[in-house]
This record gives sequence, structure tokens and C-alpha cells, in this order.
Amino acid sequence: MIELSGKPSDGLRLGYGGDTLNTAVYLARLGVPVDYITALGDDPFSRSMIEGWQKEGIGTEKVIYVKGRLPGLYMISVDETGDRRFFYWRDRAPARDLLSLSDATPLLENLGNYDWIYL
Repeated sequence: MIELSGKPSDGLRLGYGGDTLNTAVYLARLGVPVDYITALGDDPFSRSMIEGWQKEGIGTEKVIYVKGRLPGLYMISVDETGDRRFFYWRDRAPARDLLSLSDATPLLENLGNYDWIYL
């Protein structure tokens, strides 16, 4: 998902995150081969996400692109004491439909080739 964080009055920082992505990044940094299987849109943010994941050493060949869709978005609001609140806009994210996309059938049929799968 696209992540916006910080205090709106100070400007927001753009990043990418989510539990499964964070786990993939940590594993890749440890030298573990990782393929990230998800669905993204055909927009500039999705392309930027892929570039960032590739720089981290994450395999992106299994990502499915869905025309006209956008990735999920969340914002982390940080108050003066450092407490964080999360806000999500992800109901139309293509990753939500991954299991029902026709392009996903070959990917799903080959999941048994992996030693580990993190959902």
C-alpha cells in the first residue's frame, strides 16, 4: 500500500508498507530469496512501488497489473506525543481481488513450489 506519514502541518512523507511487504523487505535484507505476489494498478505509484521493491532485492515478476486500478492507501497521523493513528483507503485496491483475477490462476497453481508462504 501507499503510505503517507507524519504531521500534515509539517508535510507528509510518501512511502510504501503493509505487514506482508515489511516482512518481504526484512527477509530480502537478510538474503532470503523473496517473490512478492500481489496485484497493483497501472499507475505511476504502482510503478514506483515495483522499483523500490526491486532495489530491496524482492522478486516482482509475479505482480499482476490491473488496468485502471490504484493501490491501497493508508495514512499514519502522528500527534504531538508521538502516538500514531492509522487511516485506510483500500476498498478498491486490486490486491483485494488477487485470488479471483484470471491472471492469478497460474500463480496460485504454483504456490506449492515455495517452501514458505506469508499471508
